[in-house]
Amino acid sequence: MNVEDMVKNALNVLTSGGIFHIDRIDYDEKNFGNIYVVLSSNNQVDIRFIKDRGAFWCEVGQAGEWYFIEDVFTFIGVTVVNKSNDLIDFIAEMATLIKRNMPQIFQAFNTKNSKDTQIKIKALATKRAMGMFKQ
Repeated sequence: MNVEDMVKNALNVLTSGGIFHIDRIDYDEKNFGNIYVVLSSNNQVDIRFIKDRGAFWCEVGQAGEWYFIEDVFTFIGVTVVNKSNDLIDFIAEMATLIKRNMPQIFQAFNTKNSKDTQIKIKALATKRAMGMFKQ
């Protein structure tokens, strides 16, 4: 099975119900195995997974703004402990957590709450970043 198929399988929990669909999978085997995956939904919330130079992460986006999934989860009150050092396992874990918390994520980014959510998530991200400098 190739990398794209493994990514699709890992994302099946989000894509099988038709709420999310995969817009893009870019895999660059030559550059450290970099990967860029984008999922979109009709609920105006997008998700992307990125692997760049060995580091990987997940972001939730809306209208061109992207937020680390950890900050989104913190905002909606979900504790995340990522145990995976493997990209495919990470994607599967995050997809499952996103699916489990989809109502709260969609509510946070709906038309009524979106601006307030974005402000609060940016504040959380700043606080997290500042905490990294204190260590």
